[in-house]
Amino acid sequence: MEMYRRTFAEINLDHLAHNIRVLQKSFPQTPFLCPMVKANAYGHGDVQLARFLETLGIEHLGVCLIEEGLLLRNFGVKAEILVFRGFDREGAEKIIQYHMTPVVSTWEQIEHLEAAASSPVGIHLKFDTGMNRLGFRPEEAQKLFERLWQNKKVRLKALVTHLFNGEDALDPQGQSAAQLRALHGVSQIFKPFNIFCHALNSAGIISWLSLQRQGATPSHPLNLQNWGLRPGLMIYGYNPLGDKGVVDLKPVMSLKSQVGTYRILKTGETVSYGGTWRAAKESVIAVVPIGYADGYHRILSNQAFVVFTGQRVPVVGSICMDYLMLDVTDVVQGRDLKEFKDQEVTLFGYGSDGSFLSAEELARQAQSITWEMLTSVGERVPRIYTGQDAGFISEEIGGE
Repeated sequence: MEMYRRTFAEINLDHLAHNIRVLQKSFPQTPFLCPMVKANAYGHGDVQLARFLETLGIEHLGVCLIEEGLLLRNFGVKAEILVFRGFDREGAEKIIQYHMTPVVSTWEQIEHLEAAASSPVGIHLKFDTGMNRLGFRPEEAQKLFERLWQNKKVRLKALVTHLFNGEDALDPQGQSAAQLRALHGVSQIFKPFNIFCHALNSAGIISWLSLQRQGATPSHPLNLQNWGLRPGLMIYGYNPLGDKGVVDLKPVMSLKSQVGTYRILKTGETVSYGGTWRAAKESVIAVVPIGYADGYHRILSNQAFVVFTGQRVPVVGSICMDYLMLDVTDVVQGRDLKEFKDQEVTLFGYGSDGSFLSAEELARQAQSITWEMLTSVGERVPRIYTGQDAGFISEEIGGE
């Protein structure tokens, strides 16, 4: 691919495969493993990762939008695609036409599917157990059973809920435990359908793994049934829980650029818009061609660090739309700047020298969350796929 600005996101497929294998090994009997590839696979490239995940034996994929599902289908993805967002009559027709599976949250959506379907459509039914965003109330379960039992147009396959505080899933008296108990109770009404339930996001999955390490606790809500899994953040290499020792995950994305030029500042001179950083001594400033238009948030101005020659150096001055600046004075002091021509800069992830800077750290500095750091990486940042199976991406999909 042509790339005239050496700013890119490096996507390590070996690391993705490792994270998926961890799940497959830990949950060999799960009825449902559905990696979430919505939001451009959390910024990693949805078509490329969906096709690659299929080679790892993944049979279900989760998206938010019908449009995301259509894109995957148009690029040959054959896995079952779950669409989690609502839909109207036109959306129901597209879901049916492209053989996707809707996650149904309202009575109107059932009506749309019944009107559009010429043969039974498999659905997953979503229950709101505390998120208060989408889904049926648990008290509607009996009426839903009556509506769907022997329905000639709609066939129930699974029940769903969304943990709104999965980080507390280990606590048997926590909010997640209450949600799991609620969904388990609802599932008893639907037993004649021979359905399964999926509820565990990354935090819930890792909590279950932690619970197993602690010993047998069959009464814990995490063990009420064989919950289906919807991993998101963890397949991309990050653990949302405080205990990082529970599971071995490898970050998949590394955001990189290289220095475009250097500026020598005199004492007292400022950098970038607004002059928010002033040189306390003669300083060397590296100008890097990446900015907030690429997803490196302006709030990180004068806050964040990046990796330069294996060392952490500060971002100084206001981050621009297309550029940011680094104070590399202490690193290059006494050396010829020609030695640092086109020097690699790692914004997060792994540097070529093996150094690592976590997107979690960047998120804290941005007063945000890891999910936002990953999904913010803009569309004008090329994704470069590496790893043993990177050739598959180039040959089958053509890359980005």
